[in-house]
Amino acid sequence: MHDEIKKFHLDGEISDKDIVKAKQRLVEAQESIMRDEGYVPDLDKDPQFTMSYLPELSKFTFVLTIYGIYVGKDKAWATGGVMNGKTIMKSTQPTK
Repeated sequence: MHDEIKKFHLDGEISDKDIVKAKQRLVEAQESIMRDEGYVPDLDKDPQFTMSYLPELSKFTFVLTIYGIYVGKDKAWATGGVMNGKTIMKSTQPTK
């Protein structure tokens, strides 16, 4: 399993307005990129997000790291993630 784990890394700058929503959007965007490549989040490890404030620019620099586990491109969008080595499927509403 260890050879299937990959670190997805994103860094950049964000404004100091509504950092919580910006962080959530960045995590969602990175997870979409992962799923397109066939990876799902390792649910045993939370996304790591660190920031440093640049007062002269009123911005934060950030680094986002998410660990993904390869499940295949055909399964990635139907899988919520992997926890304790077990695949957790996304729950979907049954059609009426």
